[in-house]
Amino acid sequence: MVKSGTNDYRFLKPNIGQLPNIGQLQQFCQQIIIPYSDHFYDGTPENISLLKRSIRENPEACFIPFKYDPKKTINLWRGWQFLLRLLGLGRVWGPQYWLGYSRYLGFKNLNKKIDYVLFLDADEIIDAKRFINWLNSKQYLKYNAIKPANYWYWREPKYQATVWEDSALLVKKSYLKKQMFFDHDERHALYKSVPAPKLRHVLGSDNQPMIHHYGWARPKSALLKKVACWGHTKDRNWTKLINAEFSHPFSGTDFIYRRRYRTVKPFLTKV
Repeated sequence: MVKSGTNDYRFLKPNIGQLPNIGQLQQFCQQIIIPYSDHFYDGTPENISLLKRSIRENPEACFIPFKYDPKKTINLWRGWQFLLRLLGLGRVWGPQYWLGYSRYLGFKNLNKKIDYVLFLDADEIIDAKRFINWLNSKQYLKYNAIKPANYWYWREPKYQATVWEDSALLVKKSYLKKQMFFDHDERHALYKSVPAPKLRHVLGSDNQPMIHHYGWARPKSALLKKVACWGHTKDRNWTKLINAEFSHPFSGTDFIYRRRYRTVKPFLTKV
């Protein structure tokens, strides 16, 4: 299942494909679900024409629409969210609520015969050849949940962090319940809620990550829209940080994790 919006349009083609080309997910998925809303999660209207184009260009995917309701959630600072959560008055608000809702909606629309679901964001691009090779080993059948390791990129697809993450989630569908989806920790909360056996930082058969995460390898304008709509929008002054970052050439590190980077041949040549 892929979480997406028109700010992620650039990633749909490599992940899903456009006829006559085949995308990464088509090579191994039984069903590709993309929930989408009529608004971005900051409440601004979506680009409806680009949404329609996305649906038209990707007939292999099942696009599930839902309406954004600004009255249903308010955007709170993380400290307030933590306090209200302790008081039992709710778990998530604002953009984070809609992130959880979109994933839950995708889960509810899965075919009944599907046993495992892969939760991806659109900017997490699978290397299908290597992922299929790993799937064929059947190692995932030993676990109820797996978090595959991924490469992480900054500013451009050629700047790859020297440390790996594990943001995506492969999980046995039968263990998923509605309440698990509405949590500040999002997919990691799903992982924590599923009983053992489970495993993090899973590598491919060649002991390398099988996913390329381009969440922060975008143009400045796309990053500004990203931080206005995502679940961490209240965590920091993202707009100030992004403006400062793009006021100079790449410095060799990032302002989030202060990671080190190497220059690589891009898996995606354009994002």
